[in-house]
Amino acid sequence: MPLSPLLVAAGRLTGVAVACGFNLYATVAFLGLASRLDWFVLPPGVRGLENPVVIASAAALYLAETIIDKFPYVDAVWEAIHTLIRPLAVGLLVALALAGLLPAPQVAAAAGVLALFTLAAHGAKAGLRVAARTPSRPVLRFLISVLEDAVAVAIALAVLLNSTAAVLVAASAGILLLVAGPGFWRAGLLGLRAFTARLRGFFGEARWRATPELPAVLRPLVDPDPQGVHPPRATRAAVYGLRTAGAYRSGWLVIERDAPVFVFRALFSSRRIELPRASSAKIRRGLMFDVLELEAGEPYAVFLLKDGPAPEAALAELVV
Repeated sequence: MPLSPLLVAAGRLTGVAVACGFNLYATVAFLGLASRLDWFVLPPGVRGLENPVVIASAAALYLAETIIDKFPYVDAVWEAIHTLIRPLAVGLLVALALAGLLPAPQVAAAAGVLALFTLAAHGAKAGLRVAARTPSRPVLRFLISVLEDAVAVAIALAVLLNSTAAVLVAASAGILLLVAGPGFWRAGLLGLRAFTARLRGFFGEARWRATPELPAVLRPLVDPDPQGVHPPRATRAAVYGLRTAGAYRSGWLVIERDAPVFVFRALFSSRRIELPRASSAKIRRGLMFDVLELEAGEPYAVFLLKDGPAPEAALAELVV
């Protein structure tokens, strides 16, 4: 039974949007080059991708991105900037591809939805890189970088050359992002918070924070010391391994009267988790954050951002 042309078109656009989330420049260079080789026909609105200048520029940016991947700080800046660039670029490409084929409101809606698909894929990619960086695994990071590029081109090739593949890839990508995406998105958010905290650590004092410095929605979760002898102190952090929080959950480590808690903003509410005291612990230092690996019946980890106290000071509050 032949697939609906509208369904195939939606699958192709979704597949390309996801591919751009993994690697925008490799996908754009591939689309332009493959169209020039007559592997497929691009919509009239995006035939400009066939221009040799566009192909060469996208290839040069792809090469630059490949080099930048090897430098953690520069890589963090690049990924932070592309959190905006990739979805905006896809929204523009979709709008140009559909211009004149659908009414303007439908074109705008399609561009917005597919830009969100790109943002979701970009967030998953950024989170995967953070996961590969904790602990530091240079070889794994290199393999992930190569795999991202290969997957981006393979998705674009599959969805544009085969109508059935277009629908299957788009559906699979949507399901995968829905199921596995939240954990990776939280890891990506951790990377973004770690980068901004690193900047604050460079230009300000790295220290414990007082309760008024917490986000307003989290302050009611912190118990004040009635005697004022041990006022609560907090630092930006994330946790991993606590089933009640979820992987790479970003929030604040708070020390209340010498008892540690973790407070964070969930999707619909603010939450507070009592942190178990650890019987043994280890500090793993990193460029973007330090990791406290704790053993408290079950292992868990606390990621400390670089605008807070020294990891030794935080560790002293988390061990028995």
